[in-house]
Amino acid sequence: MITQAQVRERLGRAWAALQHNQPAHARAECEALLTEAPDTFDGWRMLAMAEQALGDRVGCRAALERSLALRPDDGATLLDLGTVLLQGDEAVSALPYLRQAVQRLPEEPRAAFRYGTAAFVTGDFAEAVAGFTAAAQRDPRWVEAWNNLAAAHGRLQDYPQAIAAARNALQLCPEVAGAHQALAALLSNLFDRESLQEGLRFAERALQLDPALAEAHRNAAIALRKLGQPQRAQEHALRAVELAPRNADSIDTLGEQLLLNGQPAEAVATYEKALASGVVTPALRRQHGIALLHDHQPAEAEQVLAALLHDQPTDQRAIAHLGLALAAIGDVRGASERLGLHRHVHAIELPPPEGFVDAAQFHAALADDIRRHSQQRWEPAGLAARKAYLSGDLLADRTAAIVGFEQRLRETIDVFLARCRAAAGAQDDLFLRNVPQRYRLHVWATQAAEQGFIDTHIHEDSWLSGAYYVELPEAIGDGDATHAGWIEFGRPFAGLPSWPEHALHRVRPRVGTLLLFPSYLFHRTLPYRGAGERISISFDLAEV
Repeated sequence: MITQAQVRERLGRAWAALQHNQPAHARAECEALLTEAPDTFDGWRMLAMAEQALGDRVGCRAALERSLALRPDDGATLLDLGTVLLQGDEAVSALPYLRQAVQRLPEEPRAAFRYGTAAFVTGDFAEAVAGFTAAAQRDPRWVEAWNNLAAAHGRLQDYPQAIAAARNALQLCPEVAGAHQALAALLSNLFDRESLQEGLRFAERALQLDPALAEAHRNAAIALRKLGQPQRAQEHALRAVELAPRNADSIDTLGEQLLLNGQPAEAVATYEKALASGVVTPALRRQHGIALLHDHQPAEAEQVLAALLHDQPTDQRAIAHLGLALAAIGDVRGASERLGLHRHVHAIELPPPEGFVDAAQFHAALADDIRRHSQQRWEPAGLAARKAYLSGDLLADRTAAIVGFEQRLRETIDVFLARCRAAAGAQDDLFLRNVPQRYRLHVWATQAAEQGFIDTHIHEDSWLSGAYYVELPEAIGDGDATHAGWIEFGRPFAGLPSWPEHALHRVRPRVGTLLLFPSYLFHRTLPYRGAGERISISFDLAEV
């Protein structure tokens, strides 16, 4: 029987071999030891190190699994096994080991970082935030931890937290172009002019440090688009594609800017060149179809969009433009039926929540909460609100009226979803075939006075949208031939084939009524004249 002294001697020889870059010799020593003493934990751990140095991931994993069988709570082994699985594109399998490693190694930043990485790869961005937050707290000078934390917050559209993390990364490496670019990318997602102008400055600073940074040109283009500088936006978008001709995001940014600048033929050519060269993504296929529609080629657009929807049935922008293409080739009635322009717009009266005497008291409190909401902004850049206030996340302010409204909204949505699931057998129905099983909500409020309105738009990142009316001016009423203050469905953006006036669907809003409709329906509010305000709450429901 091998003695402990002999075990230590062989482990010492194996370690010396590793130190002298002789992993094959180290492996031979470990294998010889483990043949005689198979329960030697350190032998399996050192064998794993040798196998890793030799590039044998399978052998390394097997040795770590044997180590863990001997000491299931060993934090270092949990971390190493999780890391091997993560590096082998087995993030789902890595997660439980890395989660335990974080618990067993409370001061080790690598454990938290790799757990965050595995969660990010699997799409669990909330857990990724938790992992990267812990890593950055354990090692506040770890730039990559701050960068990844910013990316995870960004995926959750939690832009204030994402921007804060990116600022921390920039403080640690102020002369690195990528750090400036990361902040520019996050700020370009916002809609207030101050943030967009700051984002533009970061993009420009990134380009001073690295003039060939294509992504900085792309984010400069996005910020300039929202700031109302279309020609400068196009120049940056062109340069982004010149520098990275196979980057799908840059191609998409250029194509969309060409459409906004009234150059549909050039946009079509941009998309077709990319697709022909093998840069094929669902977004580029869809945008090609939309560009064809702008370029007065509805039949070709219909073919492209129908093919895309066969592969990507939840693409809301594709559904919206497919309806326009069908109408443009002469089938207005069929297009209206396919979209459910009348069939899928529902008006539901919500009862006031508990704690309020009646609906009038509830709506008065809710209107006051909206007027003084912490995220209220006037006419945010790049959004559809015109001469109106728009809140950010309405649910961020947890007043009694807002919390009560959220409760009634969720109750109504759950009943509506159950009805939709029961009717979801009709696979040809562009709305019902995509009913989500689990969802997330984004809720915001609009406050508009005379001549304020919401311009034409769709909600491309969700499945169901809605509007609830809190306060309405006297100018909005029945029997008005101009439909002042009403909501209108069907009319598309300028530059697209028009939807016939007789086929539009207009609905008069009523206080206390919730309108539910597919997110892909083009819609807008019509302005009104007179005293009073039009205060409403909107929401998007997206699958998770």
